[in-house]
Amino acid sequence: MIGATIRGLGINAETMPVPDIYTLQLARNHASGKECLPSHLVLGSTLKYLSSDKYRKDEIYILFVPTTHGPCRTGQYFVFYENLFKDLRMENVLVFTLDSDNSYNELGSEFSKYAWWAVIIGDYMKDVETSLRTCAADPVQAMITYDELWHKMISVAEKDITKILPSLKEISAAISRIPLKKTIDECPKVLIVGEIYVRRDDFAVDEMIDQFSRHGIIGKVSGVSEWFYYCDFVRHYELKKKLSILPWYQRLFSREFRDIIYWRIEHFYKKNVEKNIRNTLQVTGLVPHTPHNMTAIMKNTEKHFVSHELHSEISISSGVAATAMMDGFSGIVNISPFACLIGRVIEGLFTPWARENKYPAISIEIDGNLLPPNVLSKLEIFMLNVLRFKNDAESHSMIEQRESQTISIDRKIIR
Repeated sequence: MIGATIRGLGINAETMPVPDIYTLQLARNHASGKECLPSHLVLGSTLKYLSSDKYRKDEIYILFVPTTHGPCRTGQYFVFYENLFKDLRMENVLVFTLDSDNSYNELGSEFSKYAWWAVIIGDYMKDVETSLRTCAADPVQAMITYDELWHKMISVAEKDITKILPSLKEISAAISRIPLKKTIDECPKVLIVGEIYVRRDDFAVDEMIDQFSRHGIIGKVSGVSEWFYYCDFVRHYELKKKLSILPWYQRLFSREFRDIIYWRIEHFYKKNVEKNIRNTLQVTGLVPHTPHNMTAIMKNTEKHFVSHELHSEISISSGVAATAMMDGFSGIVNISPFACLIGRVIEGLFTPWARENKYPAISIEIDGNLLPPNVLSKLEIFMLNVLRFKNDAESHSMIEQRESQTISIDRKIIR
């Protein structure tokens, strides 16, 4: 969706397709094996494109790589990419970093405005997709219809995504006509939190979503917008700290005070865009209620887990997981790359709290391969606990049915 939005701004942009095992192997050919899964998937997708017929030596390519600080190694990988491209003599491939410290606003307010529309639409359409896979009377046909509507949305976004609401209303109406066997309120809902890349990447998370949907559970993936809101919260928190140490007579004319005003304007715009898109897609009846109040989420983080001073996915994932369980969810999945420090700290913080409150919770590490039998067994126990927590009488759904079908999702949108 962001790729289509950038094309709508007149820039030749291409979104990489969903990775596969060959993408992963291509990256591992140039890696030590100690890097995390997201770094391999980004690198593999890039090398796959650069080794295709589309690559031209007389063109300049810019690879967008987000960075962050704290315990995550994300901030180091762009250096690895730059050095590798030099070794491969790809002087026309540049790495452009966007940093979380200013909510990835390096390209200016105009770009950020359009990108925000794409992020919010992508998040809510992902909610619709995962709900459909569980609730549709014919999930396979429902996904075919969904993919057709998704491609239609991409075409509209390539023109001007800020004018997409009329088309989004038509798409919502079309989705609402898909026959359902049950509503989202009748299904137990599981929130998938953890490392932001693997929880939002179809290659990494789709097998688990499929397991949930076949057993009548909605796997709600925490959105990318959640991380943006958290970055905004950290910015505001730091600005207030800096403002508080200034003499009172300097505060009104300080840079920090001005930046807080700009922050409030930006935050108001973001909330308004999200409200419009959410209200449009709620017509489908497939958008589950999830925690969005970052102030309330971070209060739970500070109360139960860690201080606001720890600026990391650890803080937001722990807080939103606790808030979701208090708001009616039936379980939490903490997903992360194999040996990810972020994921293991979240597990160490949240799991004891969940056990104390008798909430179903599981932590899963992804290495790019299919989930092994022992992890699948733990996942089945978790799903049974989720159904019991919801008081769902249909726990017989845990028995595999012969006619059950695996639902494939087409996301390979290349233009």
